[in-house]
Amino acid sequence: MLVEPAREENVGAAARAIKTMGFSRLTLVNPCDYLGERALATAHASNEILQQAKVFSSLQEALEGFDLVIASSAKHRNVNEDYHLVGDLPAILSAKVDSVESVAVVFGREVSGLTNDELALCHILTTIPMRSKYPSLNLGQAVMVYAYELSKVNFSYARKKRGAVADSELVVARERLSTILEDVGIKPNTKVFCKILERFSLLNADDLNLFHRFSQKYFSKKKW
Repeated sequence: MLVEPAREENVGAAARAIKTMGFSRLTLVNPCDYLGERALATAHASNEILQQAKVFSSLQEALEGFDLVIASSAKHRNVNEDYHLVGDLPAILSAKVDSVESVAVVFGREVSGLTNDELALCHILTTIPMRSKYPSLNLGQAVMVYAYELSKVNFSYARKKRGAVADSELVVARERLSTILEDVGIKPNTKVFCKILERFSLLNADDLNLFHRFSQKYFSKKKW
């Protein structure tokens, strides 16, 4: 998912990168001319990715329906302190095949990246480790790195082996956790609240099952 990409070449390069690594869905938020001549030329045999791309006017609207949202950022912001390396994603996602059905990876603008408000819409913050701060990777290169790492996760094989994914299990669990946090006095949008939700998104299937057992007892004993 590309947020307000400004250069046609970057959008074309992103389409080529995801197709090369076996992915097919590209989502754009307020993009440049993603079907322009330079975008199509850079895509090179990946034009259908551009033609079938979904376009939205806001990131919040584009993220509707996703169980897990991963932000890509080269800059550490003050929204959250925990950043995971892109190389950690295969292990993180492989542990979630039973609880997550749809995943979005969000890339920000070429110059300024994602805003703090946009980062707050994401569940996990990630970055590409680099030996030197400058020059940084451009947008197309960053998408290729993520696509390569994510191609190591065979979701369909894992789900076939382990059974069908429970409908929005992680989403339901996050909603329950949010209710519990508010009930004990931890207010939404505070640093502690956001930190707990972020860490919660990293839980594996066994951890989620344990939380569900706890939350069922919590709500069954709570007097409304």
